[in-house]
Amino acid sequence: MDDNGRIWRTGSRALLDSLHVAKPEADLIQYVIRNLGFVRIHTTRSGVRITLRPRFLTKAAFEAVVFQMVTLEHERFVIEVADAPGIIEIVPGVEDAAARLADLASVGGNITREDFQREEISLRRLHGNPRMSPLAGLLQRWRRSKGNLRTDLATEFGDPALLGRATVMRMTGDSRGVIEYCGDGFTWSEASWRHAMVGHDASGHPDPQYGQNFWAGYLETQRAQAPRLEFIEALIRVPGYPARRSRYERLLLPWRRDGGQFVSVVSVLRTSFPTVSDV
Repeated sequence: MDDNGRIWRTGSRALLDSLHVAKPEADLIQYVIRNLGFVRIHTTRSGVRITLRPRFLTKAAFEAVVFQMVTLEHERFVIEVADAPGIIEIVPGVEDAAARLADLASVGGNITREDFQREEISLRRLHGNPRMSPLAGLLQRWRRSKGNLRTDLATEFGDPALLGRATVMRMTGDSRGVIEYCGDGFTWSEASWRHAMVGHDASGHPDPQYGQNFWAGYLETQRAQAPRLEFIEALIRVPGYPARRSRYERLLLPWRRDGGQFVSVVSVLRTSFPTVSDV
């Protein structure tokens, strides 16, 4: 795929003529990837291998590659950066793989990525989806208990099936709340950061901007007093750690205990990658 999104067969006469090359050279493919903004797509029975140089990836090439990814109907994508030989990323699913390519394309300024995106999705997506089974199980427990917390937070949300990806906010008003519980499944920070968050509002998050963005979902769940399933794509910046872009689904649930009101958030991670340096 050239920088204009046109497809070429590797080693074809048409490609050689367009490059004014008389015969195939051993390193021709690497040359056009590294210097001319080409992207190589190689399909096998086990998946699709995509080789590129991020800073030369144009918007036209990105869109053409994603179109081919959808057309090929594979579920496993191997992404290889030409400047980092021997290092590959394996991404399951065309949607997440396309998002990762968009991250790479942002290096050259050809694709703009927002720091935070939030979308409400149907609770029906929990049905029959093994990856989302931790959220489906929690929703069932919430319905059986009618939203009443009958154990302490560590017992309720320390369920191994939730992988520690749980946060609980005690609501102290229509627009306020404090974090009462934070699980140990968030790899973007040390335990000291997680402990420091407890007893504080969203501004206590290691990335305050991210904290303010995810806080909106708590308020909406509290006001509606109903379960809420969301898809999130977020860039998380924590001091001392590489910034990471993560994609995940999260289930928000309203709870009651001893006259107090709580909102829990439990998430299932799809992908998480460090942001891409200019390679």
